[in-house]
Amino acid sequence: MLNNSLIPVAGCLVKHTHNKNRFGTVISSNIDELNIRWLSETNSITKCVATDVSSGLIAGMVVIDKTPDVGHQSLGQGLIVQQRVLAGFEQFLVDFKDSERKIWMPYQHLVWIKESKDRYIRGDISKSNLEAERLRLRTLANAIELWNENSGALSHLDIDPLPHQINLVHHILASGNLNWLIADDVGLGKTIETGMLIHALKQRNLAKRVLLVTPAGLVKQWQEEMYDKFNLEEFEIYDEDFKVDEVRKWKLHDYVIGSIDKLKNDNHIDLLLAAEPWDLIIFDEGHRLSRKQYGMQIKSSERFILANKLRNRTKSLILLSATPHQGEQDKFVALLELLRPERRDQLATLNFNPEIMRDMVFRNHKADVTDHEGNFIFKGKTVHAINVPASKKFTDFELQLAEYFKLGYSASTEGANPQARAIGFVMTTYRKLAASSIQAIHQALLKRIAKIEVRRDELHNNYNLVADGDERFVGENEEYQLSQTSNREFFDGELVLLKNLISASSALLIDDQKFAYFKNEVVDKILSDNPSNKILIFSEYRNTQEFLRIHLEKYFGEDSVSLINGSMSHDERRKAIEHFETKGVFLISTEAGGEGINLQRACNIMINYDLPWNPMRLVQRIGRLYRYGQKNRVAIFNLYQPDSLDQKLIISMYNRIDQIVDDLSSLQNNEYNEGLKDEILGEISNQIDVENVLSELNQVGITRTHKRIQDALDNAKNAVEKQRELLDYAASSNVDELKYEVVIDSSHIHNFVIGMLEIMKIEHTHHPEINTIRIRFDEELQNKFRILLGKASIIEVTTDRTIANDRNATHLLDLSSLIMQYFIKQATSYSFGGLSALINTNTTDKFTEITTSILKWQDLQGYIIKKQLCICYRSPERLVVNPDNALDVFLIKSNPIDNAMVLPNKDYCKNSVTEIDKTLSDFMASNSNRYLQPSDIRWISVATT
Repeated sequence: MLNNSLIPVAGCLVKHTHNKNRFGTVISSNIDELNIRWLSETNSITKCVATDVSSGLIAGMVVIDKTPDVGHQSLGQGLIVQQRVLAGFEQFLVDFKDSERKIWMPYQHLVWIKESKDRYIRGDISKSNLEAERLRLRTLANAIELWNENSGALSHLDIDPLPHQINLVHHILASGNLNWLIADDVGLGKTIETGMLIHALKQRNLAKRVLLVTPAGLVKQWQEEMYDKFNLEEFEIYDEDFKVDEVRKWKLHDYVIGSIDKLKNDNHIDLLLAAEPWDLIIFDEGHRLSRKQYGMQIKSSERFILANKLRNRTKSLILLSATPHQGEQDKFVALLELLRPERRDQLATLNFNPEIMRDMVFRNHKADVTDHEGNFIFKGKTVHAINVPASKKFTDFELQLAEYFKLGYSASTEGANPQARAIGFVMTTYRKLAASSIQAIHQALLKRIAKIEVRRDELHNNYNLVADGDERFVGENEEYQLSQTSNREFFDGELVLLKNLISASSALLIDDQKFAYFKNEVVDKILSDNPSNKILIFSEYRNTQEFLRIHLEKYFGEDSVSLINGSMSHDERRKAIEHFETKGVFLISTEAGGEGINLQRACNIMINYDLPWNPMRLVQRIGRLYRYGQKNRVAIFNLYQPDSLDQKLIISMYNRIDQIVDDLSSLQNNEYNEGLKDEILGEISNQIDVENVLSELNQVGITRTHKRIQDALDNAKNAVEKQRELLDYAASSNVDELKYEVVIDSSHIHNFVIGMLEIMKIEHTHHPEINTIRIRFDEELQNKFRILLGKASIIEVTTDRTIANDRNATHLLDLSSLIMQYFIKQATSYSFGGLSALINTNTTDKFTEITTSILKWQDLQGYIIKKQLCICYRSPERLVVNPDNALDVFLIKSNPIDNAMVLPNKDYCKNSVTEIDKTLSDFMASNSNRYLQPSDIRWISVATT
């Protein structure tokens, strides 16, 4: 026979070729002979050669891969599905649970194992205290691992995910279809939800290739947040971190972030479409994918065409947008058709059956968001408009500036050449700088004079040009781009007028009234109220930032001020924030510096030294403090000078926005809470585009500008009303959705870790007062964790994210931790034990068995897309699946086992298994649908009480 080329491994189940009823287990083997213990013959061990035996395995048995060759890692355990003899080789099709792959394997490398159900049916129930503890840890390990797969909640995050974020990820994964529009309100953490979703899919091997398409200005931000928040370091930016000039090079890049406006271009899109299919494609700012219908004619934007072409390159598409409707039904339906092209006919009649959106749109409302205790996460905020009085000198300077702007804008309309357009940009930027600070406009005008007089030695600046289009850097880019303008006068007499302006601004700088009012009437009063207060100050411009730094240090000391802006590296920003939170009083930030920072734990006071023209930027600024984790009411102080025409318009715009928000809030059916108002404020701000209106003030005049701002606000209000009406039909977070889920929190992880340290006899010291554990690893484990430990043998760990954030040297044991992954792998392995055991605990006296199982569902092509942990509590009277606090019994060690306890007989065990199997089958059937097909029920452990 050809089978003699493979030798059965120790543990392999065989039968004698001349006596098919004689089964045995290989005790040891070599190339010449096998030592076999025959099952029906007590203590009978005989020697034979490989040709004397064949496989004793049959379909339905559970086996472990024991391939002996060097370099082969075990595929773990799996279920035999089928057997065959091919070309003389006996092989078995094994469905391996870890990799979820079905593979034909030679029987010689498979070892039959007895899982929990098999052991229980045979009455094989351990009375060992050690086995009872192993069963407890085995159950916890599977529960922790599966909760992370289903929610992504135990991924590498700097804060505990909120219930609405967990619910969203769980809902999408449990739906059986990964094509969704996530339409959460502004500020609810779309980046966290996306990262959790990717993390969960990676655990299931369903996200081996991911493409994230974003606006040009957000590519770097997404890359930073995927790394900082989730430790997903694989993401690379297309055409920046790597370039593709040949299709084969795509094989080197599985996690890609790309700018939508770059990818849509002909010289990039063809290369992109030639890449291997993607497991998941995500479009941020999905509302930018525009397809409009004009009668019978449909016009698609290049962005939409890109998305439509990529749709055929993935089974799973996620669109992110807080404002997907924007009052335009045809554009909204086009987005839904991208997600579910097979439901195009239904979507054509969306107005008549809007409930179909529940299968494809998920929306969390800011007004409904709570923490894990059910408390609204927003503690409230108070906004103070600080009217800075103007002196006659300031008013005169404003009039001179207005004349300069008038002449400049006039020059910008004389021709369509780039020089003319550049003049208009310069005038608009100067207006913003003037509203920011006298110092900012003074420096800009000085550089303009130096430019005209070609004194290039005075043009040096410390600004680094940042990525074009990055919306976080608008203000800083504007300052930089001023230095790139022409050295020719914009209009006759510009130089003279500039010098007059410099003379006036120099006089104002001697006694800067805005700073004096800021310091005396705002800062001093805040600190007199509480000297330990910390203050976050925002400005769009670095010249203003530097001016504030110098003057605040003069009054409060050099150690009092930290800066963050777009020129700083991530590490520099982190150090500045750390200094602010520990020693400093003031953190002065630009828009770019503030993006992505979370200061809610240390600060609840913000001063906006200037007000951005784009109201969404103000919402984003406030979001640095007004977010989950803020324990105090947030105080916001907005400085403005009403004698300035621009600032008059801006403050008028903000007042009108507040009025619209109040009007819309009063119309909602929800019980009023502050979160609802902020929810609508975010929607309105995201809809308004008034920057162009303000920049055209000099061309259209003050009256028409007021009218155009009002028109923009009215349009935004109508769009928000339409969007809110339709999106009421979208799916949203529902606490009942997790009713049958076994939810994990830090107490489960902590108990599991302590238990594993004890059972593996790893030296450790628990410090409950600070919620940390100090672990000393032996040499073997030191080598295993060398990348984490370096040369050390001791490490301090915690299961509390807050503690890990506060203590930089403390390692967080989440599911990204090598230590945690090792513990999980050990506890879920067959060799760990804990499959069937007697437990003795006071909390289970009403139940006779507690079984833990994993149920799996697959899609229409056999891919596993849903798993659920089911813990069945059984008594003679009833059987309950996943009752409340189902894991509580496993949070404490079993009491000592009394060996005199009588175990159930085999008939009882068989009847119990039959009843539990039927209950699990019924549960699986009730949760199956066209997208979720039943796949497998696997028992994990059986605890007998």
